[in-house]
Amino acid sequence: MTAIVRALILLVFLAGGTAVRAQNLLTNGNFESGLTGWSTWTAPPGFWNGTWIHSNDCDIWVPTQCPFGGAGTSHAQKKGSGAGNAHGGLFQTVAVTPGRVYRLRGAWSGGVTGNAGGNATWWEVVAYDGAVGAATIDAAPGPLDTLIARRDVSNLALNGVFQFEWEPFGATFTAASSQVTIALKTGSFFTFDAAGYHDDLVLEEVASSNIPANSPWALVVLCLGLLATGAWLRRGQGMRPR
Repeated sequence: MTAIVRALILLVFLAGGTAVRAQNLLTNGNFESGLTGWSTWTAPPGFWNGTWIHSNDCDIWVPTQCPFGGAGTSHAQKKGSGAGNAHGGLFQTVAVTPGRVYRLRGAWSGGVTGNAGGNATWWEVVAYDGAVGAATIDAAPGPLDTLIARRDVSNLALNGVFQFEWEPFGATFTAASSQVTIALKTGSFFTFDAAGYHDDLVLEEVASSNIPANSPWALVVLCLGLLATGAWLRRGQGMRPR
């Protein structure tokens, strides 16, 4: 084995070892530090005359395992009886690279008790393009935004209960600008108690390959590969009988 070939193999291993590992871009995505890194939002007053109570404990409605996995903490938000109609949640804005693909994943749970006819409750996770606030989050996703996950129920009977236990969610999106706002949304009207839970949220870039095409390592490996191939061919020609 020639020195060039040995160097080529070594650099291939080095290049593979320097590949960027997936990193969670969200701060406190598992809520082990309370609501650090997250901001609360509430729909403007008017039809929405109630607010969500945010916590990280399990003293909250919905008969589901809490916290997620039975250990640590989870985010929980509750609309108590008599709280009226409420639409709100949490959000966090992070830096991304335009044109890159990202994956948002996590786990959630929720439930609600019906009251008056025409009631409705929904749970959403949305990736909004750019740095946005409550007014934008309160509205439906726009053409540059991505609905990551949604659950909903409507017209529950009086005291009728709907719930979904902890389940995973996830989807990918392409960043349109240098920032993205991850929003957790729960809305409920004409209902009694309602709640939503979130945990283990991860926002990560989706790697297209182990060695980026424009990486200096890729160029080095390519050049050395060509040199090694040329040396091997010359050596083979030199060994042919004359």
